[in-house]
Amino acid sequence: MRKATSGFTIVELLIVIVVVAILAAISIVAYNGIQERARFASMRSDIASLNKAIQLYYAENGAYPITPATGTGCSGNWCGFDQATGDNFIPGLVPKYINATPQLPTANNNDDTYLYRSPAGTDYKLIRLYSVGGNVLSTSEQVAMADLRTTDCSTTTNTDRWGYWSSTVSKCW
Repeated sequence: MRKATSGFTIVELLIVIVVVAILAAISIVAYNGIQERARFASMRSDIASLNKAIQLYYAENGAYPITPATGTGCSGNWCGFDQATGDNFIPGLVPKYINATPQLPTANNNDDTYLYRSPAGTDYKLIRLYSVGGNVLSTSEQVAMADLRTTDCSTTTNTDRWGYWSSTVSKCW
């Protein structure tokens, strides 16, 4: 008489391990894609909020907020967000038209910034720089931000900026 044994064979165990590994790999890839899409959605929402506040300012005042030639966070009429000095880099927006400038990720405080320029108030540029040091957008960023990215310029520096421009102004620097 043979004694009945219970348990799994090594083949059965290997099949289960392979199936679990495949499911784990699929989950990790899907999770990473969701994080990246959420980051892009946040970026787009932040710069769109700033643009809407600028448009509200224009509707009420008949001109865009004017940037000084020099000053804290400003140089050559370009004013930029700087986490060290504050978020009121577009004169007259905070707090009337927007409660606060959307915050950039603190992990990237040296690589990300917003820039705004309107020397006369007749036109404006609102740009989000990403990876300032390398001046390069990743392939997935280029796809996600294609409709906000300037393609009218000939140099790499200009084409790696994206944002909003008034219709009368060049998208180039």
